[in-house]
Amino acid sequence: MGSRMGLPYCLHLLFLSWFLSAHVFCLLAVAQRSTYIVHLDKSLMPNIFADHHHWHSSTIDSIKATVPSSVDRFHSAPKLVYSYDSVIHGFSAVLSQDELEALKKLPGFVSAYKDTTVEPHTTYTSDFLKLNPSSGLWPASGLGQDVIIGVLDSGIWPESASFRDDGMPEVPKRWKGICKPGTQFNTSLCNRKLIGANYFNKGILANDPTVNISMNSARDTDGHGTHVASIAAGNFAKGVSHFGYAPGTAKGVAPRARLAVYKFRFDEGLFTSDLVAAMDQAVADGVDIISISYGFRFNFIPLIYYSLPKNFKFCRVLFPNLFNSPLIDSPNKEMFIMSVADSSASGQVWPLWSG
Repeated sequence: MGSRMGLPYCLHLLFLSWFLSAHVFCLLAVAQRSTYIVHLDKSLMPNIFADHHHWHSSTIDSIKATVPSSVDRFHSAPKLVYSYDSVIHGFSAVLSQDELEALKKLPGFVSAYKDTTVEPHTTYTSDFLKLNPSSGLWPASGLGQDVIIGVLDSGIWPESASFRDDGMPEVPKRWKGICKPGTQFNTSLCNRKLIGANYFNKGILANDPTVNISMNSARDTDGHGTHVASIAAGNFAKGVSHFGYAPGTAKGVAPRARLAVYKFRFDEGLFTSDLVAAMDQAVADGVDIISISYGFRFNFIPLIYYSLPKNFKFCRVLFPNLFNSPLIDSPNKEMFIMSVADSSASGQVWPLWSG
């Protein structure tokens, strides 16, 4: 009799256990948080806030107070990741779907985009641009004398001969950036050529707080950023060769330009929120040109363009391989953002179609 009663009882417990597990799984699924890049209308910032960061943090606090708390795998509450105020006004934050919906109802909300990964692209040399070192645009520009190029990439290997400051005058006084120390990188590695180094990985950690950033600094462990920086503004490096072949002097397109490096690509990941933070800081630091050799899963470039100050005219942004990024003219007809498409073979020209 006991064994006959035991089977239905065990089945009942098994069903109850399955039901509770499914219920908990559904709750966790609903509460799952993701990182979003949020665009706000700065003109609607209430006067009670001293600055934009205070507004952003208070917005997240208000969501915590109004939306029922929930816990996901990594985050127990909504979290502010970055505040942006130069290339876009807004912030990136870790939010659940319910918290995002609550945010959309608050004053000043414009749009929100889910944070995505970024894909690296390649660059090409000055030969493809038909630049002549003895006449024309190249020497007329002073080889980029005192132009500050912000390279947003995987960092830099500062010991390379391309980044020595031989023949470089003092750093322009208008420069407001820093040389941020970190793993295997100290401030003495910056000089009159490499005038700034910074790094951004809060987006990676927001996506997975358990990640250990192995090279938590502007040092390049990939080579992509060092390659791009040397092509853009590598100084004259004499006596170089490839195992004795093709000896000569290596140089970048603008060997007399200054370099400021903003690392957002790490071995552990690369996210758009970190890239936007790097762009935001580069503009605030006073770069003249921003070089990004990466592609994006959503096109936020027009959003950034229309969010910049009206008097901001001197930034040029180079996006190799970005076929889906528009060529945009500023209101005064100066070229503001330029999208450059690399091909796998020099001389191959692809037509641009418009509908």
